[in-house]
Amino acid sequence: MVALDCRRSSASAAGMRSFDDSHGQHWQAALLDGSYGNVMLVFSPMQSGMIRRRPLQVSTMAEAMAMLAAMDDDGLRAMLLEADPWEPGVDGF
Repeated sequence: MVALDCRRSSASAAGMRSFDDSHGQHWQAALLDGSYGNVMLVFSPMQSGMIRRRPLQVSTMAEAMAMLAAMDDDGLRAMLLEADPWEPGVDGF
């Protein structure tokens, strides 16, 4: 059983969170398990804008899920600022 902190915007056992940036834009942050143990945090704007990604310094997807679950919205906003624009069909993983 997964306990969710109701004070957060949204949390999920599937490794996905929703939050608002400092400009009020709604985003979804999701974990992406890539090849060779690479885990990315992918930020998708819910209305318009470019998808962004940020590599995580974790060893396993379970560690990434725990990190995401423990992070508050300010932490997500900070990671969004550090994320690079990403076009999955063009840039690959």
